[in-house]
Amino acid sequence: MFQTETRRSNDEHLYSWARKILANQNKDYTAHYIGYGQFDFDQDENFVSKLFSNGGNTIIFCFDFIVNDTLKQIEKQVVNNNDVNLTWIGAQKNPFTHQRIKSIFWPGDMLLQNKEYKEMDKIEKVLSNTKHWISTSLGVRQHRIYMASLLKGLMLDDKGDLRIKTVSRMGPRAHNMSEELAKGNNLAPDKEPSLQKYVADKWGVSGESISADAEKGYQQLITKNWWGSSIFTYSQYTALGDHHGSNDVGNFDKYLRHLYRNTSLEIVNETCHGHDPVFVTEKFINAVFGMNLIIMNGPKGTVKLLEDLGWNSCRNIINHEYDIIEDPIDRCEHAVRSNLKLFQDPDHCNKLWNDNQAALEENRTWAEDILLKKTLQNCQDLLEN
Repeated sequence: MFQTETRRSNDEHLYSWARKILANQNKDYTAHYIGYGQFDFDQDENFVSKLFSNGGNTIIFCFDFIVNDTLKQIEKQVVNNNDVNLTWIGAQKNPFTHQRIKSIFWPGDMLLQNKEYKEMDKIEKVLSNTKHWISTSLGVRQHRIYMASLLKGLMLDDKGDLRIKTVSRMGPRAHNMSEELAKGNNLAPDKEPSLQKYVADKWGVSGESISADAEKGYQQLITKNWWGSSIFTYSQYTALGDHHGSNDVGNFDKYLRHLYRNTSLEIVNETCHGHDPVFVTEKFINAVFGMNLIIMNGPKGTVKLLEDLGWNSCRNIINHEYDIIEDPIDRCEHAVRSNLKLFQDPDHCNKLWNDNQAALEENRTWAEDILLKKTLQNCQDLLEN
């Protein structure tokens, strides 16, 4: 049924759904199931061209994110092959613009362990009046470095647990980690002398709107290899699951549950940012099941997309206007500055959490029972149309 097929170890419900979708097609097609996104493309320099070797109608299910260069290669294949019509069912929102590519949002990475999350013990909250917020990250990425610099520069990290690495490699590489995943930390500053230089070299943005607070925080940030209450490495993550981890519930229970128990607010540092298409992962799902108020550090439109799927972002107490800002640096700045009191005042934030606990419980129920069904139904409706 699939000409190309790479599976996740725990993807049976999504794989079965994809096969059902194909069984209902009334036209000839070539189909591919790509379980690891960019990591699969990195294994073979001819991977993109092979996807279109048969021409005609092509259907691609893609679990994970694809970098912009690969997206351009895919679109170029369609442009150069007039008989190709591509239906892309993938984890990024509207990654293509060509008229012969139909893009359908299918956030497989976010939905992968829906059953396991539902069966997980619920969080019992005992909110802290000292360290009341968290910002966690595993892979070092530009928007995470900028956000951490800003939080430190504003001296907010004395009220929260800011967990981030600032170097390319720490400790031994996990035995089951791909070369591509191991290279993911090439976005670390490695003591690059200024935030302006870092964002120019690693992010490709001018940095004209960098704040003095963020620059000051960056100078503090690069003095240590990592910050926060503990360090978390790729080897710890991949040890929980298969080739690239894929056991996010195991990660939640072993490494995150104690953080969620005592906190009321979280910056969710998603995988993508800048001008990338929206891409939502288990990082957001963890925060929902962890029952935290959420500020998203991701691409423009992330909050709106999740609200459209049914998530209550608590706009009554959180300013999410940053979600419509085009410039990635301004987006980071506004996300924090328009919500300063939430970061600065534990008693204020915890009171708002208590006042809105029912909404957070409804969000957890949404993630358990509604999100998967609604997302897959949306996909199916778009395919039928």
